[in-house]
Amino acid sequence: MFDRKRLLKHGATAEATVLSVDERSHLTSNELRDYDHVLEVRPDDGTPSFQATVRDKFWIVGLRPKPHDVLRVRYDPKSHEVVFDLDGDPRYDVDALEAQTEERRASLDSERAGIDEFKQRLIESGGMSTGGAGSTDPIDQMERLVKLRDLGALTPEEFEQQKARILG
Repeated sequence: MFDRKRLLKHGATAEATVLSVDERSHLTSNELRDYDHVLEVRPDDGTPSFQATVRDKFWIVGLRPKPHDVLRVRYDPKSHEVVFDLDGDPRYDVDALEAQTEERRASLDSERAGIDEFKQRLIESGGMSTGGAGSTDPIDQMERLVKLRDLGALTPEEFEQQKARILG
């Protein structure tokens, strides 16, 4: 039988669905809690799926698998002993969660910069038309302005300012 570390390193890979979770100990001397997770394990190599129980410790407020979660595991093909392979999964790995958050922040900052640049070019060019380039039809300009407001590209103040400019 493999120990946990050896199984994580050399075990076969599989996807598993958490069927149920049972907290084993409600009172402990530290901040860890024992949980029994019943899993449906689907091996990557196409061998038949099987059920297994994984007993693991998690922090009280920590990230831990919950019923219906689909996650990666490692297992011993002979004994069907299973361990969680949660490293790199932002749902359970704090470092991966922080990296994902930073990526999202950078992406949002990039999107905001693009929107700000677009708004600035729009204001400078006065290009509010949906008709051809340089359309001066106030109705076309107002339709374009409303679309930009509805998309969130313009603040209410910017919308009112551009509306006043179009209406003279």
